[in-house]
Parts: sequence; structure tokens; C-alpha cells
Amino acid sequence: MWDDRAVMHRVVAWSVALAAAAVTIAIVRAEPGGALAKSSPFALAAEVAAGLMLVAVALAAGARTGPRLLLAAAGIAWLVAEWDSPGAGAAFTAGLVFHAVWPALLAHAALRYGDRSLGRPEIALLALAYADGVVILGLGSAFVHDPRAEGCFDCPANHLLLSGRPELLADLGSAGLLVAAAWSVAFAALVVVRLARASAARRRVELPVVLPAAAAIALFGTRALHGAPDGFLSSDATDRALWIAQLVTLCLVAAGVAWQRLRARRMRARLAELVVDLGRSPPPGGLRDQLAGAFGDPSLELLHAGDGDATWIDGDGRPAEIPDAPGRQSTRVLAGGRELSAIVHRRGLFEDPTVAAELADAARLALEHERLGAIRRAHLEQLRTSRARIVAAADAERRSLERDLHDGAQQRLATLAIAIRLARRQLDDPGVDAELGAAEEELKEALGQLRVLAHGLIPAVLAHEGLKPAVEALADQAPYLVVGELPSERFAAPVESAAYFVVAEGVRRSGAGDVAVSARCDGGRLVVRLAAAGGIAAATTEFEDRVGAVGGTLVSTSRGLVAELPCGS
Repeated sequence: MWDDRAVMHRVVAWSVALAAAAVTIAIVRAEPGGALAKSSPFALAAEVAAGLMLVAVALAAGARTGPRLLLAAAGIAWLVAEWDSPGAGAAFTAGLVFHAVWPALLAHAALRYGDRSLGRPEIALLALAYADGVVILGLGSAFVHDPRAEGCFDCPANHLLLSGRPELLADLGSAGLLVAAAWSVAFAALVVVRLARASAARRRVELPVVLPAAAAIALFGTRALHGAPDGFLSSDATDRALWIAQLVTLCLVAAGVAWQRLRARRMRARLAELVVDLGRSPPPGGLRDQLAGAFGDPSLELLHAGDGDATWIDGDGRPAEIPDAPGRQSTRVLAGGRELSAIVHRRGLFEDPTVAAELADAARLALEHERLGAIRRAHLEQLRTSRARIVAAADAERRSLERDLHDGAQQRLATLAIAIRLARRQLDDPGVDAELGAAEEELKEALGQLRVLAHGLIPAVLAHEGLKPAVEALADQAPYLVVGELPSERFAAPVESAAYFVVAEGVRRSGAGDVAVSARCDGGRLVVRLAAAGGIAAATTEFEDRVGAVGGTLVSTSRGLVAELPCGS
């Protein structure tokens, strides 16, 4: 439905524009003396080309229907300005009414350019401009203008004539031209203020169009001021020089709109290439880097809506907040009525509505892909964090139990063994001594088993001295454990605990034969290798939980295990 309306608008606008151009050419060629183009074919061609260029770029632009039709109407009204001529024929009356309307239409289009909304000052200015161009200089003058009574016997009839009043006509003309000069100056000042207050991005968008439009209207105001004493716009040398300058500025307006159209196409092409590249092999965070490069903002950040809540996450799945800092701004990308992602960038980067629209359309699938990847990484991080909490809690319980055994049961058993030894020395009964000796041996065996149990929970030497002494102490209890090269430096407690668990549990699960253990630091990773001649009956889930809890990886081979742990975790 929307496409059909757009096609209809283009067909109607082009039909009217081409008809207006044909009429203008016929009028100027029939009566060149009263025309600004005079008898110069080049000037006439330039005049018609300027109007048609405005129509062409307006209808090709991706702006909303309102602003682009205003610009097309300004181009057509520019052609109509020549119809206030003795050679206009049936178009003479239309020329009388609309010959001064194009500045108001151009001002309206310029103020709306970039999908700008109009405030009260803009509305008041445009109301004055339309009233001046249509009512005072147009209809008001047409009602009292009788060309033949004023000596122009070749002029066509004025079909809106109510009463020929030459004096009133001159007064209306002077007043209307003075008002035109005043509102054109006010428009130029308003444009300067708006551009000064706009962001850098919006200035880049508006400046190529709005500034030449303001210059064209200022030139029209100068012509109006020049013609105010006579009460009409003439075609003398000064008027013609100003008119040529207007030609140039209107062409610059058309060029500015065309440049923005070209810029939008280039942006669409870059975004399309970005989406295709990411579709082939989308690396984590790749979209952020691509967007930062495409828009020239290295500080650009890409955040995504979390899964099922109002939180935001970054590309790695970590919780994040949209920053509220000077010079920073966020643009939300919506899909299906919900927030998909937020792009945090330098202030004003996406104030260009064309860029924002192209980004939302072209990169939506890539953003959805990036968001799902971030959510997956967030879930993995939550799982790792949860697993780390469980392992840390278990280690804490083991340490607590080891301390309780050492400070409680072990100390009591040792004290009891000493008491029995002292009792044996004080008694002379061989039978009792033999029984006490057997009890003492049982206590020693129980104490040894308790020490082994406490050491197996988590050895104190691991916490006090580090991984290497703890593994060497384990080798004293398990002679078939062959200790190879081990790093002497200390690591984070969770890393040492996980590495020791791999070694101790691997030894416990090994088959017959020696078990060789070695470890080294390589590129910020602690690599622990465990090799057993009879293999290791590994319940890999237990090993993976301990290693994965600190962000490590585990590889199981036919003869052993290889665990890689981050040295700095």
C-alpha cells in the first residue's frame, strides 16, 4: 500500500514538474524581455535544470513523504516565478499568485530536513512566509492588479481582478517585499542558531542542504529589499545578478540532498557487507569492531538485552550498564517491539535518521545473532561461577574438617597413645603390658589412618607451602607416584587446589604401575600432565568440574590426563 502511494506521488510530482518546465520555457521564449533568463538559452536551461534537479533529488531521497514533497514543490514553484510575464497567456494569473511562493516552500523543506520537528518559532516564521508569499504578494496583489489599465496592452487578462487600484498595488507590493526581506533574515538567523546547537553528526547531515537553502532565501530577501521602493520584483542588472546567485545556491541544495542520498547508499552497502561477513564467520565481538570501524568511533560499545529481564550484558555475556557520561549516548535497536541491543557511542553519532534506520534494518539479524551468543556466554559464565562456588564451598568444608581432625581427633588419639605408653612403664604385669602394647599399636594405626584421611581431604602443606611440596608429600605416601618437574612458584588457591585434586584423584584411580606427574607454566597457563602405565579410570565429570570451576580445560588420553589451568585465576 505504501509503495503504491509513493509511486503515485512520484508520477504526479513529475507530471506537474515537467508541465511547469514546458510552460516556463514557452513563456520565456515568447517574451524574453520580461524574464530573468532574458534571451540566453544557457540561462533558461540553467533555470529549468535547477527546478527539475530539486524535484529529482526530492523524489529520489529516502526522507519521509512530507519533507520531500515540500522540496519538490519548491522546485516547481521556482519555475512558476517566470509566469508573471506578458507572454504567460493562460498561466498569467497563476504566475501572479504563486511567483513568490518558492522561498516559503524551500524554507519549510529546509526546516523539516532530517525529519526535524517544528517548534513554535519555526511555525510562526513559516506562517509569516506563506502569508506574505501567497496572500500579500500573491492574492492581494492579484485582486487589485489590472495590467491593461496600467499600460500593458500585451499582458493577458487577470482572472482574479476585483478592482484596478494601482496605488494599493504599489503599497501591497512594497509591504510584501519588506516583509519578505524581514522573514528571510529571521530564517537565516534561525538556521545559524539551529546548526550551532546541533550535534556534530546532525550538522554533517544538515549543513550541505540547509546552509545553501538559507543562502538562496537570503538572496531572495535581498532582491525583495532591492525591489521594495518600486513595489515589485524587477529584472534589472542587480536583480539578474542576484537571480544567478540563487541559481547556484539551488543547485547546491540539490547537490547536498543527492550527496546525503549517496551517503545513505554507501552506508547501506557497508552494513550489508558487514552482515554478509558476519554471516560467514561471526567471531565473538566482531559486530562491535565492524560497527566501530564503519562509523569511525573506536569507543563504540555494543550491549544486548539480557534473557528474560531488564538487565544488559556485553559481548562476553558479563552484566553491564548503559553509561551515563558526558559525550556518550546510547541508541536502542528494536525488533518486534522489544529492545534488542543498545549501541553506546559518542554523542550525536546516530542523530542522522538515515544511518539509524539503515542500521536497524541491515544489522538486525547480526545483532540478534550477537545477542544470542552473548546470552549463551552469560549462561556459561553463570554455570562456571556456580560450579566455582560449589567447589570453593567444598574445599572450605574439607579445610574445616581437616583442621577439626587435626586439632580434635588426632590430638586426642595421640594423647591417649602417650598415656598408654606411660602406663606400660609403670606396670610390672607382663599380661597387662602385652594388652596395653596391642592397644597402643592399634591407636598408632588408627592415628596413621586418620592422618592419611585428613591429608586426603586437603593437605595443610598445600595451603602453607604450595603445589610442589604438596605433591612431593603425596609421593611419600604413594611410592608409585613418580614426581617430575614441578614449578616452585605459588598460584591462586583455587588453581593449586584443582591441580592437586587432579593429581591425587588420578593417582587413586590409576591402575597397576607407576604414575608420572609433571607440571609447567606455558603462556599464562599451568599445564599438569598425569601419565599412568595402566591408564586412569577417570570419572571425567568430577575432573572437569574441578578444572572448569577455575576456567581450565581437561583432556583425557589413553594413558592419562592433561589439565590446563589459568595461572592467574
